[in-house]
Amino acid sequence: MIKVTFLPEQRNIEVKKETRILDALNKAGIDIDVPCGGEGTCGKCKILIVKGAPPAGSVEKKFLTDKEIAEGYRLACQTKLIQDTIIEIPSEVRLNLKEFLLSRAKGDVCNTSNVFHPDNNLRKIYIELERPSINNQVSDWENIKDVLSQKKINNEPVPANLSVPLQILQKIPILIREADYKITVTLFQNRIIDIEKGDTTDDNYGIAFDIGTTTVAGYLINLITGKEIAVVAKSNPQIKYGDDTISRIGFIKKANHGLQKLQEEIIGVINEIITESSRKAKIDKKNIYKSVFVGNTCMHHILLGINPVNLAPSPYIPVIRESLNLKAADISGLCLNQTAEVFILPNISAFVGADITAGIIANSLYKKGKAVLLVDLGTNGEIVLGAQGELLACSTAVGPAFEGARISSGMRAAKGAIDKVKIENDAIVYRVIEDGKIRGLCGAGLIDIIAELLRLGIINRSGKLLDRKECSSIVNKEIKKRILEGENGNKFLLAKGEKTLKGKDIYLTQKDIREVQLAKAAVNAGIKILLREAGISAADINEILVAGAFGNFIDKKNAVRIGLIPDLSLIKIKNVGNAAGKGAELALCSDEKRLLSERIYKQVNYIELSSNPDFQKEFISEIFFNKSK
Repeated sequence: MIKVTFLPEQRNIEVKKETRILDALNKAGIDIDVPCGGEGTCGKCKILIVKGAPPAGSVEKKFLTDKEIAEGYRLACQTKLIQDTIIEIPSEVRLNLKEFLLSRAKGDVCNTSNVFHPDNNLRKIYIELERPSINNQVSDWENIKDVLSQKKINNEPVPANLSVPLQILQKIPILIREADYKITVTLFQNRIIDIEKGDTTDDNYGIAFDIGTTTVAGYLINLITGKEIAVVAKSNPQIKYGDDTISRIGFIKKANHGLQKLQEEIIGVINEIITESSRKAKIDKKNIYKSVFVGNTCMHHILLGINPVNLAPSPYIPVIRESLNLKAADISGLCLNQTAEVFILPNISAFVGADITAGIIANSLYKKGKAVLLVDLGTNGEIVLGAQGELLACSTAVGPAFEGARISSGMRAAKGAIDKVKIENDAIVYRVIEDGKIRGLCGAGLIDIIAELLRLGIINRSGKLLDRKECSSIVNKEIKKRILEGENGNKFLLAKGEKTLKGKDIYLTQKDIREVQLAKAAVNAGIKILLREAGISAADINEILVAGAFGNFIDKKNAVRIGLIPDLSLIKIKNVGNAAGKGAELALCSDEKRLLSERIYKQVNYIELSSNPDFQKEFISEIFFNKSK
């Protein structure tokens, strides 16, 4: 066995010889950013081996400089341990996503203005039972049914054909006697969910979950008042196995018990959210009787322990699309009341999941007569067009660039990321998340700096970053000085090393610009194909709704300038936040909305872009930027 020490934690573990450093980190419980899932294609998992560094491999030589290799830097996903080793984990590679990724989850404050109108079949009824006697030897269950039959719910009698789970029967004999025959019964439709001592009719809660590839959010709702009483968002711990769904599917295929590991990770963070939101709202989590889950199709499958491997290769087949009505006990390890109702909203396709179904519900796309475009920009990019009574949808690969992968100084929207950029006269003005030293550039900041350079003509329509001589004479000299010649094209100095965490300059490179061009071209090509299928043009769009954790933070004017979304009046473009989360809350509070999801997923016409003959042509035509404004 090999002893490994991780700094600065001074955490010691033992592993077998030839263990990858990435696997050793996972064993030690230290999470780092591995956008490519350990495939060695992004070069982001850079760690420093203080003692015991093995020779660098060919992949590492591709991403690391000779100086870095000599200093002991290696890639965690490529390096295998061959002797006792001391490893320092740089702060910039540590995984520390912040809750603000969710537009409405800020710190410990939920959006108390979010009040829904409860319309569901979950009810709590307080009853006082008849005491049995030698002359009245009625069973406990019959006693409960007899008293309930005298009650009404919304002026309707309690259903006569009540069913009761074995778990409830097992606790009845002791509970009702300790309660002096005064109990509260929780009903969903005709099924008993719980029985409690005394009158607990005011304690009736549900929780909605949006399981994203990057972020998992939970919304705790009072099912009597319809009020949102707590919101908790956490990073999806599966990130350490890959940035996107394809990487995670790859992990499932390669790793022993890979699916089980990913399911345990997601159940673990869901349980943390349940516990934390219950604590914030000062409620007992046993009084959460109903939950709704939405997420992309891959996250949906992993949550349920369903193998998603057939989502990745053509013809992209999910195991199930329709909704599921489960009990909490059906999902191993879920820390809800085991008889609680669990609803999984339906998926639309392999790459358009229940989160988009929820987004359609949240924004009422199914009933709007006007043409409305919903663009959900997260790790993946999903687009829905509602027009002339039709719903059309497609999915594009947009996330890698905007989530930091394949960008020279890219990172997620976390502490130390530049997320806003403005060029004013001779100065670069930027905002850093949580202030402090700069670690890199996140997606929102990336869009801003490219938009600003387009505005000044420093980047031309083809995407070329011009040199100083090619720039217009109206460009300030101080700004021109920031244009430098790099090994693979020009680069633009965004922040000097004195202001960065590692003392290294932060640049926007020519390659970074090309990555953004690819991402925005994919989105726009998808939009154009949906418009063509609907028989309308971009000018016919009445409204563009930009959703998703990333989409909610971008500057819509700059998004239009770079051509990420169609060039419409900014009045028609709205940031709608986490539409998936809101849709999940609506489905939680309203049985009508939940049942509506069943009709919606069947109604949506999904367009598979990979087989569409026009996609490549449209993609190429959209590579160019809009004319500067």
